[in-house]
Amino acid sequence: MNYKNTLIPSILLLLVIPLVYGTANLDYIKSADCLERMVALIGIPMFTSLFYREQSHDLYSMVALRPFPFRAAAALRIGISAAGTFVMVMVFEVYMYVCGSIFPFGEYAVRALAACMVLGFAGLLCASVVKNTAAGYLGAFCFYFVVQAGAGDSVFKPVTNGIHPLLILFLSGAGAAIILFCKPAYQ
Repeated sequence: MNYKNTLIPSILLLLVIPLVYGTANLDYIKSADCLERMVALIGIPMFTSLFYREQSHDLYSMVALRPFPFRAAAALRIGISAAGTFVMVMVFEVYMYVCGSIFPFGEYAVRALAACMVLGFAGLLCASVVKNTAAGYLGAFCFYFVVQAGAGDSVFKPVTNGIHPLLILFLSGAGAAIILFCKPAYQ
């Protein structure tokens, strides 16, 4: 139902990455950098706009009539988006592998998913609290620029530095806050 705001921009972004960054014959370090800087950006469209439809006053009447609790639907959407993001990361890693890049395939896929979820959860949390998807995109991009400008040992660079326990705590806390704050805007 929300593929125009999630899947299409993410796929277009993945198609542009080889033109902007170059993905052929990368070593461990350059592969991690590509996955962390470029591929992690697909988390922003995949997660930030999950509650876009509920922010429309016209669609609120349909949302309010559902017998399924909205928080359960939100958790289900987050899970489906995480699975879709993981599939796209895996497809992109297969593409990088075919182009001659050398890196630990499964390990970098899980780490790249964590990087995508960090950016996506930052945007989704902003969108949930403010009840505005545009604010969520702005918050996610600001968070991305702060993380990229930060020190090399950042907790929020999981592909390069590995998944830190504080990153798991951040994702868990942000996910719980998203579920807590996610209410339709016109309630």
